[in-house]
Amino acid sequence: MFRFNQPLGAGLLLGLAALTASAQTPPALTATPPVRRPFASPDTPRQTERIREADIKHIKAELVLDGQKQEVRGTVTHTLTPLHPYLTSLDLDCGPKLKVSRVTVGPHAATCKFATKGEKLSITFDKPYGPDDTVDLAITYSGSPESGLRFVAPDPANPEKPLAIWTQGEAEDNHHWLPCYDYPNDRVTTEMIITVARPLSVVSNGALVNTKENSDGTRTFHWKMDQPLSTYLITLTASEFVSFHDRVGNLPVDYYVTRNFDEATARRFMGKTPAMIRFFNDKTGQSYPYSKYAQICLPEFGGGMENTSATSMTDAALLDEIEALESDEDALVAHELAHQWFGDLMTCKDWSHIWLNEGFASYFDPLFTEHDKGVDEFRYRMDGELKGYLGNDRMYRRPIVETRYNSPMQMFDGTTYSKGGCVLHMLRGLLGDEGWWKGIRTYVAKHKFQVVETDDFRKAMEEATGKDLKWFFDQWLYKAGHPELKVRWHYEDADKTVRVKVEQTQKTDVQTPLFRLPTTLELTEAVGKSRVVPIVIDGTNQEFVIPAEIKPRMVQIDPNCWLVKELDFEKTAEENLFQLQHASCVVCRVNAARALVKQSGTSSPVKNALATAWKNEKGVSARTELVTLISGVGESTGRCRRATFAGPARPVAESGHEAFRHALQEAARDSEARVRVAAIRGLAALEHDAQSEAILQAAWSNPKEAYTARTTALRTLVRWKVKGADELLSSALKTPIGKHRLAATALELHLEQPGPKARDLTALYASYGQPQALRSAALNALDRLAKDDPALQDLIIPMIDDPDRTVRSRAWRLAGSLKVKKALPALEARLSKEGIGSTGFVGFGASPSRQVLESAINELKGAGAKSPAADPSKALTDLEKQAENLENLAKELRKDIEALKPSAK
Repeated sequence: MFRFNQPLGAGLLLGLAALTASAQTPPALTATPPVRRPFASPDTPRQTERIREADIKHIKAELVLDGQKQEVRGTVTHTLTPLHPYLTSLDLDCGPKLKVSRVTVGPHAATCKFATKGEKLSITFDKPYGPDDTVDLAITYSGSPESGLRFVAPDPANPEKPLAIWTQGEAEDNHHWLPCYDYPNDRVTTEMIITVARPLSVVSNGALVNTKENSDGTRTFHWKMDQPLSTYLITLTASEFVSFHDRVGNLPVDYYVTRNFDEATARRFMGKTPAMIRFFNDKTGQSYPYSKYAQICLPEFGGGMENTSATSMTDAALLDEIEALESDEDALVAHELAHQWFGDLMTCKDWSHIWLNEGFASYFDPLFTEHDKGVDEFRYRMDGELKGYLGNDRMYRRPIVETRYNSPMQMFDGTTYSKGGCVLHMLRGLLGDEGWWKGIRTYVAKHKFQVVETDDFRKAMEEATGKDLKWFFDQWLYKAGHPELKVRWHYEDADKTVRVKVEQTQKTDVQTPLFRLPTTLELTEAVGKSRVVPIVIDGTNQEFVIPAEIKPRMVQIDPNCWLVKELDFEKTAEENLFQLQHASCVVCRVNAARALVKQSGTSSPVKNALATAWKNEKGVSARTELVTLISGVGESTGRCRRATFAGPARPVAESGHEAFRHALQEAARDSEARVRVAAIRGLAALEHDAQSEAILQAAWSNPKEAYTARTTALRTLVRWKVKGADELLSSALKTPIGKHRLAATALELHLEQPGPKARDLTALYASYGQPQALRSAALNALDRLAKDDPALQDLIIPMIDDPDRTVRSRAWRLAGSLKVKKALPALEARLSKEGIGSTGFVGFGASPSRQVLESAINELKGAGAKSPAADPSKALTDLEKQAENLENLAKELRKDIEALKPSAK
């Protein structure tokens, strides 16, 4: 699963990578250690593998998905064998919104007694069954689930929105729409016989057996999955799909999009899938194991989900040709495809081992980058994964294999994804490519179609390489943290030696050990003349003495960046300059540039080297990063591959490096859009001059230029108060291209200006039905504008129940932080609807939605107060009164803002 929060239609912030702003800092020791919160409270019980009472072999679901009623109804039949003698009853998982009407068992469909309580369906059989019996257990039910199954429908505010129905099972949400054993340690084959209204189509796991056109205006699709999977990987998707197709040998590769997208857009996103399949086939030694590979792009779906043979994808990854200038979504496609081996073919037996799914996908995705774009882009990606983990580790620290958690979704974080991927990278560095790939093939061959735990992987790697890896797995998988290395070196002319002192400075405790680190030192005496010296760091303080006839010009530790580490390695400007120009690893070159920016002072040679270094890099990511460094506006946003939305786009820095103006002007004409964007941001941070204005005017006026270049140009031209800036701003607000991204930037600029116009624009664009990017900009302004404005605060109240989940959560936080007392009834009414279970994505340090809601209620009731059970009747009465007041307010606001609406074309 590759999840991200979508900032209301602004650009994608993917990846699974860097999680917080702090994750974008270089991997150097911080002056003060971070204050971490605990991952789980000390009294959190250990989560052990669930004990099965029966082996469920096959699930056959004959269901109607009713888009009009937003309901699922029908019968699911489980073919099962008891695992113990004399089994008289069975508990299955069943969502609280499902109403079970009948349960039967056995060849004669004997009626069973049953009861539902919470999220359990308890069934009493007609007689005892044992391990020699294989019986069918049929459950007839109906319901409108609040979790696991989503109906996306057009409405008066969004009449063009495509109708879509989709499920999302991970971690344990499929039972909300399908009574089942909802835990990963059982594997089943499936049949999904699904009826929907015409013209909808259904895509599910496995192969399409047949389609039937019914006389009542419905259609029935029969999908059959012959290879076993865990129940969280069962999927249903339905919409008026348009499909496009490729093949890899005899394997169908299918791309499904809703009717509002064309083939060029679909292939822009998913077109490399065949090449990725061939790469993973070759590297794992296992050909893609299922009858098809489909990717289904869905509205209001977050990220991607690796449902076996039928991956669900967000339609926000369907970029237009201008968006694609700045980024691609190859990482998302490769990540979900890698899961078809690591997560689907082999599935973690419980959630403490989820890294075997997500850590592997988070490494095999960059491995395809290495194959497709070269080693520099690969190493740069892995450096981003390292920073992603370090950002997560600053929030809390835990081992990768963690048995204490409150919800499985807590485990979907930067430790599982980014650190998991980095540990695999480090193991590859330790074993070498030959041993590493031999181990991967052994692991896949021995455990395909099985549930697995971490020791299965260790034993496979040991069998393939003949090495004892217990120490490695203990410190990196079962312990927490990472080494913090302080390194210093000097040359002893008296005995012709290089002396390298290495200190592990991390605080050791029950979680964080003193690490054993087999690595290398690289000594470079001249260009092209280097020596690599193997060393093992395993103490608190160590000194390594290496004979050297002359003083090296550069000394590096871990020169190819295999290790998970933070590094404090002070070097002179002369050595950093040599490293920038001659280090073999792109990450080391970029880190040298970062150090030189701080050391440059008035040194002309250093400044000249920094001004031209970007031109020497072949990889786009490194070129972009080096231009960003000389611009003085912080680290490249390309580093942020997995991020949560944290408010409006940050303005450019107040000041940049004037000495690099000419270099930035040159970079602004680069052939790569990402480099141009970095350069334009750098120019925007400088004082106005005619040539820079001309470059920014050209960027804004060019309809084929990258959106970030155009929005940066717009912000800067308005800030510089160039001639015609007001007209520029007004026309930009009416520009719908780029999913209204340019208009949203113009709106943000309007809302930064004091006066009643900002208030009225906020009221207009915050309302449901506005384009998502514009609505996001307005919501971000509410934090500031609504502080002392009761009328604007009233606008927050209906958003508490907004159809958009992101808006709802934002409204809850706003109601609490702004102390909107009138919002309390609406918040409490919402609390009565909000599920208690594992529903919703709460990884990467996020809080569960119910927790956010309760926090807002507590803020309004006073610090530390606990909200009593909500009284729905009283809350609804209060809401009706507030609705009446809001309707009156809305009438007045419409009069005030009518003149401000953009004229329709």
